[in-house]
Amino acid sequence: MIISLILILLLIIFMAFFIGMNLSNACTFWFFKTYTDLPVAVLALIAFGAGIIFALLFILVAKMRAPASDAEVRAQKKLEKKAKAEEKLRLAKEKQAEKEAKKIKERKPEAEV
Repeated sequence: MIISLILILLLIIFMAFFIGMNLSNACTFWFFKTYTDLPVAVLALIAFGAGIIFALLFILVAKMRAPASDAEVRAQKKLEKKAKAEEKLRLAKEKQAEKEAKKIKERKPEAEV
């Protein structure tokens, strides 16, 4: 936990240093309007944010377009997994019952003597 906190702080310090050293570097950016004297670091952050937004949109569209059969297959696998777990539990209970029956059989001759 502490190591991850230190790494995050180091990353933030590095980013601040990078942005601070490159504030004098400016460029022109066009997005339906021309933006002049835009710092390169700000443009990099905008590009990063746009990439995240587009990636999320593509993921959502892909999930919405997924065939219904995929959902059915996942549901069937879930049911099979549940049935397998129930069968395993039933077998464990039967095995436990057999052990208890053996113990009772072993105790009966001792009680009769």
